Amino acid sequence: MTAPIGANQGAPTTTTSAGSSTAFPTNQLGEQAFLQLLIAELKNQDPNQPMDGSQMITQLAQLNQTQATMEAATYQQQGFASSLIGKSVTGTAHGKPLTGTVAGFNVVGNQVLLNVNGQGMDVTTVTQVGTGVPTSGTPTTS
Repeated sequence: MTAPIGANQGAPTTTTSAGSSTAFPTNQLGEQAFLQLLIAELKNQDPNQPMDGSQMITQLAQLNQTQATMEAATYQQQGFASSLIGKSVTGTAHGKPLTGTVAGFNVVGNQVLLNVNGQGMDVTTVTQVGTGVPTSGTPTTS
């Protein structure tokens, strides 16, 4: 039987009747995880009460919609990141406040990381945007 996935667990797992388990990162239940869960569900379903085909189609449609939404958000973040190149920003990198000039950005999975003073800053942590190189440690605002 499939174990429920809890949001409060460190790394959600699914356990099949054979006793094997598969761990998924808490922030990335993507297409592969969905397919693994679907296969586990099909393997462990009651033959006298098989899964309704319309439920499977609904689940696939939801997966496609979620994936499209995530891609749109990533593209939007990339556009924002490109507009920040050459500007000073304030935000958080590795849990610490950081102010500096954006030299570029990288996309790692669904995360857009700004290159600020040689460090990767998640674009979603930007709290202030300035017009140029910060003077005396604080950015200029536009």
